[in-house]
Amino acid sequence: MLTLASVTDYFAAFVRAIPVTAPFGKSMLVVAPHQDDETIGCGGALALQVRAGSAAAVVILQDGADGCEELGMTREVLNNLRNEESRRAAEVLGLPEPLFLNHARLADSAVRASEQLYDIIAERRVDAVFVPFVLDAHPDHRTANDILAQALKRVPWNVRVFGYEVWGLCVPNVLTIIDSVMEEKLRMLACFTFANQAIDYVHSTKGLNMYHSRMLGAGECRYAERFFEIPRAEYIDLVGRVRRGGPAAG
Repeated sequence: MLTLASVTDYFAAFVRAIPVTAPFGKSMLVVAPHQDDETIGCGGALALQVRAGSAAAVVILQDGADGCEELGMTREVLNNLRNEESRRAAEVLGLPEPLFLNHARLADSAVRASEQLYDIIAERRVDAVFVPFVLDAHPDHRTANDILAQALKRVPWNVRVFGYEVWGLCVPNVLTIIDSVMEEKLRMLACFTFANQAIDYVHSTKGLNMYHSRMLGAGECRYAERFFEIPRAEYIDLVGRVRRGGPAAG
Protein backbone atom coordinates (compact mmCIF):
# COMPACT_ATOMS: atom_id res chain seq x y z
CA MET A 1 0.00 0.00 0.00
CA LEU A 2 2.87 2.39 0.79
CA THR A 3 4.46 1.75 -2.57
CA LEU A 4 1.13 2.07 -4.38
CA ALA A 5 0.44 5.38 -2.64
CA SER A 6 3.84 6.67 -3.69
CA VAL A 7 3.60 5.59 -7.31
CA THR A 8 0.12 7.01 -7.80
CA ASP A 9 1.02 10.35 -6.22
CA TYR A 10 -1.77 9.73 -3.70
CA PHE A 11 -0.40 12.13 -1.11
CA ALA A 12 -0.39 15.12 -3.48
CA ALA A 13 -3.88 16.01 -2.24
CA PHE A 14 -2.74 16.10 1.40
CA VAL A 15 0.91 17.18 1.47
CA ARG A 16 1.87 20.64 0.21
CA ALA A 17 5.47 20.91 -0.88
CA ILE A 18 7.36 23.92 0.49
CA PRO A 19 9.90 25.60 -1.81
CA VAL A 20 13.50 25.33 -0.56
CA THR A 21 16.72 26.39 -2.19
CA ALA A 22 20.47 26.12 -1.87
CA PRO A 23 22.57 25.94 0.09
CA PHE A 24 20.94 22.84 1.50
CA GLY A 25 23.73 22.56 4.04
CA LYS A 26 27.36 23.43 4.48
CA SER A 27 28.33 20.09 2.94
CA MET A 28 26.01 18.25 0.56
CA LEU A 29 26.44 14.63 -0.50
CA VAL A 30 24.48 12.92 -3.27
CA VAL A 31 24.24 9.15 -2.82
CA ALA A 32 23.63 7.53 -6.21
CA PRO A 33 23.13 3.78 -6.52
CA HIS A 34 24.12 3.96 -10.21
CA GLN A 35 25.76 6.38 -12.61
CA ASP A 36 23.13 8.91 -13.78
CA ASP A 37 20.85 8.70 -10.71
CA GLU A 38 22.65 11.72 -9.25
CA THR A 39 21.66 13.83 -12.25
CA ILE A 40 18.16 12.50 -12.92
CA GLY A 41 16.99 12.94 -9.34
CA CYS A 42 18.78 16.03 -8.09
CA GLY A 43 21.08 17.44 -10.75
CA GLY A 44 19.38 20.81 -10.39
CA ALA A 45 19.78 20.90 -6.61
CA LEU A 46 23.41 19.89 -7.03
CA ALA A 47 23.97 22.71 -9.52
CA LEU A 48 22.33 25.22 -7.17
CA GLN A 49 24.50 24.05 -4.26
CA VAL A 50 27.62 24.60 -6.37
CA ARG A 51 26.37 27.99 -7.56
CA ALA A 52 25.80 28.99 -3.91
CA GLY A 53 29.48 28.32 -3.24
CA SER A 54 28.88 25.49 -0.77
CA ALA A 55 30.56 22.09 -0.66
CA ALA A 56 29.07 19.29 -2.74
CA ALA A 57 30.11 15.76 -3.66
CA VAL A 58 28.70 12.64 -5.31
CA VAL A 59 29.24 9.02 -4.28
CA ILE A 60 28.17 6.18 -6.58
CA LEU A 61 27.63 2.86 -4.86
CA GLN A 62 27.31 0.23 -7.60
CA ASP A 63 29.56 -0.41 -10.58
CA GLY A 64 26.68 0.01 -13.07
CA ALA A 65 27.86 -2.97 -15.10
CA ASP A 66 24.92 -5.37 -14.85
CA GLY A 67 24.08 -6.89 -18.22
CA CYS A 68 27.62 -6.49 -19.55
CA GLU A 69 27.65 -10.03 -21.00
CA GLU A 70 24.60 -9.36 -23.17
CA LEU A 71 26.37 -6.30 -24.53
CA GLY A 72 29.54 -8.25 -25.33
CA MET A 73 31.58 -6.32 -22.73
CA THR A 74 33.51 -7.30 -19.66
CA ARG A 75 32.27 -5.94 -16.36
CA GLU A 76 35.39 -3.79 -16.09
CA VAL A 77 34.91 -2.21 -19.53
CA LEU A 78 31.26 -1.29 -18.88
CA ASN A 79 32.09 -0.03 -15.40
CA ASN A 80 34.82 2.24 -16.78
CA LEU A 81 32.49 3.53 -19.50
CA ARG A 82 29.75 4.44 -17.05
CA ASN A 83 32.13 5.98 -14.52
CA GLU A 84 33.56 8.19 -17.24
CA GLU A 85 30.08 9.45 -18.06
CA SER A 86 29.54 10.45 -14.45
CA ARG A 87 32.92 12.19 -14.45
CA ARG A 88 31.87 14.23 -17.48
CA ALA A 89 28.58 15.15 -15.83
CA ALA A 90 30.42 16.35 -12.72
CA GLU A 91 32.74 18.44 -14.90
CA VAL A 92 29.71 20.36 -16.22
CA LEU A 93 29.37 21.83 -12.71
CA GLY A 94 33.09 22.06 -12.03
CA LEU A 95 32.82 19.33 -9.39
CA PRO A 96 35.63 16.88 -8.65
CA GLU A 97 34.95 13.41 -9.99
CA PRO A 98 32.46 11.31 -8.04
CA LEU A 99 33.61 8.82 -5.43
CA PHE A 100 33.13 5.41 -7.02
CA LEU A 101 32.65 2.48 -4.61
CA ASN A 102 32.20 0.05 -7.55
CA HIS A 103 30.28 -2.68 -5.72
CA ALA A 104 28.98 -5.33 -8.11
CA ARG A 105 26.08 -6.44 -5.87
CA LEU A 106 24.82 -3.84 -3.43
CA ALA A 107 22.79 -6.26 -1.33
CA ASP A 108 25.85 -8.47 -0.86
CA SER A 109 28.11 -5.51 -0.09
CA ALA A 110 25.76 -3.51 2.13
CA VAL A 111 27.85 -3.74 5.30
CA ARG A 112 31.07 -2.68 3.59
CA ALA A 113 29.31 0.05 1.60
CA SER A 114 27.79 1.44 4.80
CA GLU A 115 31.22 1.63 6.42
CA GLN A 116 32.62 3.43 3.39
CA LEU A 117 29.70 5.83 3.28
CA TYR A 118 30.08 6.65 6.97
CA ASP A 119 33.75 7.47 6.40
CA ILE A 120 32.81 9.85 3.59
CA ILE A 121 30.11 11.55 5.66
CA ALA A 122 32.41 11.91 8.66
CA GLU A 123 35.38 13.19 6.65
CA ARG A 124 33.31 15.80 4.85
CA ARG A 125 31.10 16.69 7.83
CA VAL A 126 28.09 16.18 5.59
CA ASP A 127 24.89 17.81 6.82
CA ALA A 128 22.65 17.26 3.77
CA VAL A 129 22.32 13.92 1.97
CA PHE A 130 20.32 13.24 -1.19
CA VAL A 131 19.34 9.60 -1.83
CA PRO A 132 16.63 7.91 -3.92
CA PHE A 133 13.24 8.03 -2.21
CA VAL A 134 12.88 5.20 0.27
CA LEU A 135 9.94 3.67 -1.65
CA ASP A 136 11.61 3.82 -5.07
CA ALA A 137 10.78 0.74 -7.12
CA HIS A 138 14.37 -0.28 -7.96
CA PRO A 139 15.80 -2.82 -5.46
CA ASP A 140 19.24 -1.21 -5.53
CA HIS A 141 17.64 2.12 -4.64
CA ARG A 142 15.92 0.50 -1.67
CA THR A 143 19.23 -1.05 -0.63
CA ALA A 144 20.92 2.35 -0.92
CA ASN A 145 18.57 3.59 1.78
CA ASP A 146 19.46 0.67 4.03
CA ILE A 147 23.14 1.48 3.50
CA LEU A 148 22.67 5.17 4.25
CA ALA A 149 20.52 4.52 7.34
CA GLN A 150 23.20 2.26 8.80
CA ALA A 151 25.87 4.88 8.11
CA LEU A 152 23.82 7.66 9.69
CA LYS A 153 23.34 5.67 12.89
CA ARG A 154 26.98 6.46 13.67
CA VAL A 155 26.68 10.19 12.94
CA PRO A 156 26.19 12.31 16.09
CA TRP A 157 25.00 15.49 14.34
CA ASN A 158 21.75 16.16 12.52
CA VAL A 159 21.67 15.55 8.78
CA ARG A 160 18.93 16.67 6.41
CA VAL A 161 17.97 13.70 4.23
CA PHE A 162 16.27 14.38 0.89
CA GLY A 163 14.63 11.51 -1.00
CA TYR A 164 14.77 12.17 -4.75
CA GLU A 165 12.82 10.73 -7.68
CA VAL A 166 14.23 8.28 -10.24
CA TRP A 167 11.94 5.30 -10.94
CA GLY A 168 8.88 6.53 -9.09
CA LEU A 169 7.34 9.60 -7.50
CA CYS A 170 8.17 10.59 -3.96
CA VAL A 171 5.84 11.95 -1.27
CA PRO A 172 6.99 15.56 -1.78
CA ASN A 173 7.13 17.86 1.21
CA VAL A 174 9.72 20.20 -0.37
CA LEU A 175 10.55 21.26 -3.90
CA THR A 176 13.34 23.25 -5.51
CA ILE A 177 12.86 25.60 -8.44
CA ILE A 178 15.61 24.80 -10.94
CA ASP A 179 14.79 27.21 -13.77
CA SER A 180 18.17 28.96 -13.51
CA VAL A 181 20.16 25.71 -13.77
CA MET A 182 17.96 23.61 -16.06
CA GLU A 183 20.31 24.00 -19.02
CA GLU A 184 23.20 22.75 -16.90
CA LYS A 185 21.13 19.76 -15.79
CA LEU A 186 20.29 18.93 -19.41
CA ARG A 187 24.00 19.08 -20.33
CA MET A 188 24.74 16.73 -17.45
CA LEU A 189 22.03 14.32 -18.58
CA ALA A 190 23.42 14.35 -22.13
CA CYS A 191 26.74 13.03 -20.78
CA PHE A 192 25.13 9.63 -20.10
CA THR A 193 25.32 8.36 -23.68
CA PHE A 194 25.13 4.70 -22.68
CA ALA A 195 21.97 5.04 -20.55
CA ASN A 196 20.31 7.36 -23.06
CA GLN A 197 20.53 4.64 -25.73
CA ALA A 198 17.94 2.66 -23.78
CA ILE A 199 15.81 5.50 -22.38
CA ASP A 200 15.90 9.16 -23.38
CA TYR A 201 16.66 10.52 -19.94
CA VAL A 202 17.25 14.02 -21.26
CA HIS A 203 13.73 14.22 -22.68
CA SER A 204 11.90 12.32 -19.94
CA THR A 205 13.59 14.08 -17.03
CA LYS A 206 13.01 17.50 -18.57
CA GLY A 207 9.34 16.59 -18.93
CA LEU A 208 9.10 15.40 -15.32
CA ASN A 209 10.72 18.57 -13.97
CA MET A 210 8.44 20.65 -16.18
CA TYR A 211 5.38 18.74 -14.92
CA HIS A 212 6.33 19.44 -11.31
CA SER A 213 6.05 23.18 -11.95
CA ARG A 214 2.30 22.70 -11.52
CA MET A 215 2.86 22.57 -7.76
CA LEU A 216 3.38 26.34 -7.77
CA GLY A 217 1.30 29.15 -9.21
CA ALA A 218 1.39 30.18 -12.85
CA GLY A 219 4.55 32.06 -13.70
CA GLU A 220 6.36 31.09 -10.48
CA CYS A 221 8.28 28.15 -11.89
CA ARG A 222 9.04 26.37 -15.15
CA TYR A 223 11.04 23.43 -13.79
CA ALA A 224 11.21 21.87 -10.34
CA GLU A 225 12.69 18.90 -8.52
CA ARG A 226 10.67 17.34 -5.71
CA PHE A 227 12.00 15.71 -2.55
CA PHE A 228 10.87 14.06 0.65
CA GLU A 229 12.92 15.75 3.37
CA ILE A 230 13.27 14.16 6.79
CA PRO A 231 15.71 14.59 9.72
CA ARG A 232 18.38 11.95 10.33
CA ALA A 233 16.78 10.19 13.33
CA GLU A 234 13.34 10.02 11.74
CA TYR A 235 14.87 8.80 8.48
CA ILE A 236 16.63 5.92 10.23
CA ASP A 237 13.35 4.93 11.87
CA LEU A 238 11.44 5.18 8.56
CA VAL A 239 13.92 2.97 6.71
CA GLY A 240 13.61 0.37 9.45
CA ARG A 241 9.82 0.44 9.25
CA VAL A 242 9.87 0.05 5.47
CA ARG A 243 12.23 -2.91 5.68
CA ARG A 244 10.15 -4.62 8.37
CA GLY A 245 6.95 -4.01 6.43
CA GLY A 246 8.00 -5.51 3.11
CA PRO A 247 10.34 -7.91 1.35
CA ALA A 248 14.09 -7.50 1.63
CA ALA A 249 15.38 -4.64 -0.48
CA GLY A 250 18.06 -6.77 -2.12
